[in-house]
Amino acid sequence: MKSELELKFLKLLRKPIKSNVEIEEKEKLRNLFTEELKREIKDLSKELKEAEVKYTDPWDLVNASEPYPDAINILITHLSKQYHYRNKQGIVRALTVKEARGKANATLIAEYNKVPKDKENDSLRWAIGNAIWFIITPNDIESILPIVEDKKNGMSRHRFVLALGKIKSKKSEKCFNKAAQ
Repeated sequence: MKSELELKFLKLLRKPIKSNVEIEEKEKLRNLFTEELKREIKDLSKELKEAEVKYTDPWDLVNASEPYPDAINILITHLSKQYHYRNKQGIVRALTVKEARGKANATLIAEYNKVPKDKENDSLRWAIGNAIWFIITPNDIESILPIVEDKKNGMSRHRFVLALGKIKSKKSEKCFNKAAQ
């Protein structure tokens, strides 16, 4: 559910800007919304700091040039919490690293299956599929097959199909061929 602040910001964002006052208002609302998102993940940030992870915001981890193995289990734990989709997407993207391979897979797939299949969540579902594409293991095939076979998953299933293409197995090959039809 969107906060009142987010709704105001989105309304202003969609409106053609006509004055400096409106530009300032939009910037003010953007900053307030950003702060609201940061407050929401304060516990996550605190845990990352306590683990002596260099960055305490998932979006900073996404852009980090060095690995952050000490953050992976913390991110996995927080993935299933009730966060705004922007924060959740930051966590998912921060788990799209080799250090998460074999650790975050089941949690990411479970989270994918919980996310509503609507337009508002398309980018989050795609990000989860992309993470799985990056960290897939042969153990994930059984969990991914229902996602790939369900056309209601729309464009987000594309990343799962590509993920299956990386795994050499009869099951993934059979599903890959079926999905391509």
